[in-house]
Amino acid sequence: MPLALRRAFLCGAFAIAGAAPAFADATLPHMHPGFWQTTMNMTMDGQAPDAAGPPRITYMCQNDATVAAAMKRMNGALPGCTFDMEGGDGTYTMTTNCVNPAGQPGTITGTGTMTLEGDSALHMTETSDAKMQSMDMKMAMTADSKWVGACPAGTVPGDYGTMSNGAFQKQGNALTPLKPMGQ
Repeated sequence: MPLALRRAFLCGAFAIAGAAPAFADATLPHMHPGFWQTTMNMTMDGQAPDAAGPPRITYMCQNDATVAAAMKRMNGALPGCTFDMEGGDGTYTMTTNCVNPAGQPGTITGTGTMTLEGDSALHMTETSDAKMQSMDMKMAMTADSKWVGACPAGTVPGDYGTMSNGAFQKQGNALTPLKPMGQ
């Protein structure tokens, strides 16, 4: 899958998996600050879950300010994309609509649900459909995020990445501005 298309598909999921507060009528309750682990499973075009490969496991150091800033940025992060979330009492629905980020005619739409478990865990499901010229691609994603403790020494809120041999491997910071598509 081209990077630009994958980035658009995952745009909403990235913020939500980080337990971000919402737009529209929804406001998430306080989420426990610290180190969060997200396990994400994705399938494309109806393939069986085991054909999609192993789950992707990522980590993020966050606090209330980081989560709020990341979510505020999401609605304008990709030109031509909108993100909206509604709900309360721990259950939320979200929608994403994007024009083709590669510039050709087409759209990407998505819907999902998120359920919070107190201030230290959440479960999310999302389905997306990309219709571009002669292509119609569908994606399904489930993600489970949980608080796993204090952020590792040397990290700052917003740092995200993976673990290797028990050590955090930073891949970026959620508060760093996104690069324009194609770069």
